[in-house]
Amino acid sequence: MDLRLGPWTGELANIGNREALFQLALRADVVMHTASLHHPDMAWRSEADFVETNVSGTLNLLEAARAAGVRRFVYTSTTSVYGKAMRSRRGAVWVTEALRPRPRDIYDRTKLAAEALCKHFALTQGLPAICLRVARFFQESPREVALYRGLDARDGATAHLLAALNESLTFAIFNIAARSPFQLEDTPLLLRDPVAVLRQRLPEALDVFAGRGWALPESIDRVYVSERAERALGFRPNHNFLEHVREVDISRLA
Repeated sequence: MDLRLGPWTGELANIGNREALFQLALRADVVMHTASLHHPDMAWRSEADFVETNVSGTLNLLEAARAAGVRRFVYTSTTSVYGKAMRSRRGAVWVTEALRPRPRDIYDRTKLAAEALCKHFALTQGLPAICLRVARFFQESPREVALYRGLDARDGATAHLLAALNESLTFAIFNIAARSPFQLEDTPLLLRDPVAVLRQRLPEALDVFAGRGWALPESIDRVYVSERAERALGFRPNHNFLEHVREVDISRLA
């Protein structure tokens, strides 16, 4: 279901259309909920619009899924919800699910509110739900984003499939990101000298940056960690920094 026609769009409907949602949910075994206003939309959409789509729309879909007896609800959230908690002068922030979110704006707040609704329906309404806090999707230029706070779209899709097929979890929240080369003990040095850490953990990355004329990162302020999803869901990101760079190089040669 989407607002626009596309190669994988079977139905045209708005997430505010409760009648359509309730009818479509009857045909579903699993609901994957990706509909959202995003951070860039704040430039031209009101806070009321964000609440209507991200919160009320999620409630509509949860109610439709519950009424239809859907087996699993998968909600696409975002690592952005950690907000101000990802700032520290002591070192890079090791962003696991244990980090308490400190939302910065209406986008973060409405995504957290939607997560809370998923939890409510899972724990009190009999609708198992998994929320996936996805990192930034990287495409043509991996650079720093792919090193520590990115996600290839294919790995993101795999994580959603794993969540949809899960039969043991009533409710859970997982970070979903590319696998970083860094370790927790690296965080103090990452903030002030990430090149030294790269030289130890992933020296090949220095050659990648040099060969493409990219400026090396002067500071890395966070590392998204999806170890919990790897343990609980069997998530294995296959397109990390070096894999993505090699793939881009091959496609250019072709």
